[in-house]
Amino acid sequence: MTGDENQMRPEVKVPELAEAIAEHARAVLAGDVGAAESHVAPAALEAYRLALNDAMRQGPFDRHAAPGLARLGSQYISKVRFAGGRGSALMQIRWTRDGDGHWLIAEAEYFPPGRTPWTGVGRPRPAAWPALSPRVESDDA
Repeated sequence: MTGDENQMRPEVKVPELAEAIAEHARAVLAGDVGAAESHVAPAALEAYRLALNDAMRQGPFDRHAAPGLARLGSQYISKVRFAGGRGSALMQIRWTRDGDGHWLIAEAEYFPPGRTPWTGVGRPRPAAWPALSPRVESDDA
């Protein structure tokens, strides 16, 4: 094996999703609110607007990158970083298909500087892992 064969290469298995991600990001960068929001499921619109407004405060931005894409059942989670001369903003966006097969944003979250998707994730509650939790005996028993 050569060194090139050892490197992991991202593989886009859903090209229409990659295009939807890029179209949405281009609309955001262009300030085309209507086009950007056309990629959002109606139930997610209010939360999407809040997240995007928080992210855009870090701008202005002139470019984007989609450094990550993960499948979660029938949905996908993408990372999108908007960047410009003053800084960048990272968003995590969950995509799902509508009844016509179009990819829509079902959820969007902005990660301010210093926050990652894992920030604030604590230990699981004992009820979530009963086999690993010590048995607690009550004095009343």
